[in-house]
Formats: sequence, C-alpha cells, structure tokens
Amino acid sequence: MADWQDKAASLEIEGRAFIDGALRDAHGGRTFDCVSPIDGRVLTKVADCGEADVNAAVAAARRAFDAGVWAGLNPRARKAVLLRWAALMREHLDELSLLETLDA
Repeated sequence: MADWQDKAASLEIEGRAFIDGALRDAHGGRTFDCVSPIDGRVLTKVADCGEADVNAAVAAARRAFDAGVWAGLNPRARKAVLLRWAALMREHLDELSLLETLDA
C-alpha cells in the first residue's frame, strides 16, 4: 500500500458545519456521504445544511462584521493574522493536499 493510502485510511475528517465559532450538526441532523471518486469509499458524513443553518451562518457573519473586530485591526495586526494563516496552511500542506485529492 502506498504511503498516501496509509495516511488516507487513518484520516479523521470533520463533517459538521462550522457556524458562529463552533462545530455543529445540521438542523434536523441530516447528513450526506462524501464519497471518494478514487475508490468509492465514504470519506465522512457531511452536515446537510438547509435554510435554517444558512440563516444561522448569515446571522453569525453579520454579528461578526458589525462587531468590527477585523475592521478595527491596524494593517500590521491584519498582516500578522494572514501570515499565521499562511503558516498553518504550509504546516498542514500534506494533509490538505491529500484531502483535496481524495475529494477531487
């Protein structure tokens, strides 16, 4: 078995929605299978979000926007946040690449 296959077999993929800073199931608990086109294997069950979930996400985004935290940061602080995000992406590049490949 190839190294990527070993890594793929051991992945634990989060399928809940991320809304208002927290992972949560879809309203009503509905899910759908995320299937790998490589071998037909179910990678994870994904929250099947509907209108109530979208409304909750939009409301959370509006509250975050209206709070003005990002807009209130000076350019140096924004740069630090974006550089940290880029560093985290580089740190997890192998895992992110594998996830994208499995779901391609």
